Amino acid sequence: MAEQPNPPRPHRRALDLATALFVSLTLLSAGWIALIWYDPWLPVNPFPPPPPEVAAFNGAGGPEATPPARAASWKPGQATPTYPPTWTPTATGTATPTRLPSSTPPPTHTPTATATPYALREYTILGMRGRAYPGGKIEVTGTYGRSVAFSSHLFFYNSGGLRISGMMNMPQGEGPFPVVILCHGYIHPDQYATGNGTWRQADYLAEHGYLTLAPDYRNHAASDNARSFFHIGYAEDVLNLISSLPSLDKADPHRVGIWGHSMGGAIALKSAVVSKAADALVLFGSVSGDERVNYENGMGNGPGVYGISLLGTPRSSRLLYKRMSSINYLKYSPPLSIHHGQSDDLVPYQWSEDLYAAALEQNATVELHLYPEGRHTLVGEDWELAMERTVAFYDQHVR
Repeated sequence: MAEQPNPPRPHRRALDLATALFVSLTLLSAGWIALIWYDPWLPVNPFPPPPPEVAAFNGAGGPEATPPARAASWKPGQATPTYPPTWTPTATGTATPTRLPSSTPPPTHTPTATATPYALREYTILGMRGRAYPGGKIEVTGTYGRSVAFSSHLFFYNSGGLRISGMMNMPQGEGPFPVVILCHGYIHPDQYATGNGTWRQADYLAEHGYLTLAPDYRNHAASDNARSFFHIGYAEDVLNLISSLPSLDKADPHRVGIWGHSMGGAIALKSAVVSKAADALVLFGSVSGDERVNYENGMGNGPGVYGISLLGTPRSSRLLYKRMSSINYLKYSPPLSIHHGQSDDLVPYQWSEDLYAAALEQNATVELHLYPEGRHTLVGEDWELAMERTVAFYDQHVR
């Protein structure tokens, strides 16, 4: 009769369970360590690295903390403007002209974009490039005035179901005319009126034969209200306007330039790297193309803005912020002309140098013009020189 095997002893079963538990804990620990090494700001890390210095402005006086990017231009005793800026630029004074054609800073490293959770993909540059912006018919509903060279009109169009208002300058003549879309900088919606922040440039360009369209964006002037995460909604309004150009008889939808100042520079840049129809882009005193920099310096994307609870912060959503940042996708940009005053005490001109360096590294066509005495809003001979260069740039790449 065959001998029956002995049943496993209780202490052997306990040893097997302990071994399995040890192996499982080892694998979990290794995975936890790998996650923290990959992104030290993840919530699973109980000891994240110290945060970088962040500018916090009280809106009534000097800064509570001076961010490194502004340390070179701000000095104790000077008045510090509220962030984000809330003024309507006005042409006053005469600035010292600059005849230095360009500046060539050394290239900087551009972070490599990696995978982003699908649920948030619509907020990334690639997600925006994958969507359609059908626009609609541009309705010209009123006339502001006429000159020998052009007439100014109020217009409306459709942007994702929203009715958006804006100002158009139509050159005299038969057309069709090349188009420049102008993106205004930050002005509080309660203080904004159609054409604010863009009328001087629009008049100058119309006098040189360009049909100009300056959208008010959602929440501004006569436009419908809607949320705009990190300027994405404003950029969608610009993209839908580009798609609406075929409905305007005297506009040539195949010759399109974009211009932007300050916050409008970020909107223009985001629109240009998403759109496949833009032929040239000009930026004046633009905020950063890196959304992490804008967030840390309160450039309209700081704590409390729409979307923070959804999108998180640069620490909690580091990869998402990279993929929302236009500066990482300049290979999609049309030819780019950057202008910035070196005496700008609102937006550091170094951010334009960073954009220029990133464009060179990504083999984009780019030029950089710096104005040593220029402030955030260029005036006088600085402005005249910048606009001469702007028209020459559009004539080369758009007309």
